[in-house]
Amino acid sequence: MRATTGALVGAGAGALVLLPEVLGLDRTPPWPLVVAFRRRLAVGTGLAGLAVAARRGRGRAPALGAASVAGGALGLSLFRHRRRREPVGVGTRELTVLGANVWLGRADPAALAATIADRRPDVVVLPEAGDRFRKRLLDGLEGYRAWSCAPQRPAVEASGAPDGPCLTVLTAAALGEVEVAVASTDTRSGWVVVSGGGLGPVRVVGVHPAVLLPASTPDWVRELALLRPWLSDPARPTVVLGDLNATLEHAPLQRALGGARPVTRRAAATWPAWWRRACGVTIDHVLVAGPIGVRGVEVLDVPGSDHRGVLARLLV
Repeated sequence: MRATTGALVGAGAGALVLLPEVLGLDRTPPWPLVVAFRRRLAVGTGLAGLAVAARRGRGRAPALGAASVAGGALGLSLFRHRRRREPVGVGTRELTVLGANVWLGRADPAALAATIADRRPDVVVLPEAGDRFRKRLLDGLEGYRAWSCAPQRPAVEASGAPDGPCLTVLTAAALGEVEVAVASTDTRSGWVVVSGGGLGPVRVVGVHPAVLLPASTPDWVRELALLRPWLSDPARPTVVLGDLNATLEHAPLQRALGGARPVTRRAAATWPAWWRRACGVTIDHVLVAGPIGVRGVEVLDVPGSDHRGVLARLLV
């Protein structure tokens, strides 16, 4: 009886940390932050539980319970990543997109300009890149046009940085006269949609949902839900990219995806940039909906930023 009770206690504690969705806590701080690192926590908890269970003592049963839940959490993590279909090879024309959070303008514009000049993406989405960063970036870059959205003044003042949370988008001159419009006004940082010109029927949406912090968790959930309308039309080829502040572990992002496919399902970690790629998490994404395939995905270093960038070569 005592062993059973101990196992239940260990399983309950493991479920609280590793499976907050089961308890309805996945939208309540601080559990969304825990979910972001669930796979690594599950591995660590499982190994620790098995190590304790290998010894004789009063802690053996709780350790086994926690290890069992850790195994279930790891299985859920792998399932959520693998159940999404890979984009199939549709089309023959290549469209290259790059998303990179420049950390409130702290990234090195010259280094980023060199990366863009080397990889030649058709569309670039830069969260946290205001008008000042846009001008510095274009000083060392030819063949691109750029637009910066107008961030909300309180958000800029609160950030303490001149570039604030603004989102900047660049398009290659080869795309011709594209249209850049506001995609949503109900967000902390303005989202944009790029369409027309050489993009043909494809639209590219640059996004940056609210940061996942305890105080902003309600905004984070609400803004992730705003992705769904852009990804729900199977006949309209759509690319959504940017810093989503969410991993594929997070239920709000899973609900927003619908039938869309995350190109970055197997991508290396993008945040934080100073951690090894095997230790961080992937919160910068490229999502595709409609008849779009993928040729390749690359995670790039962005000197000066706390994020790595994601470059995807798509087939449209």
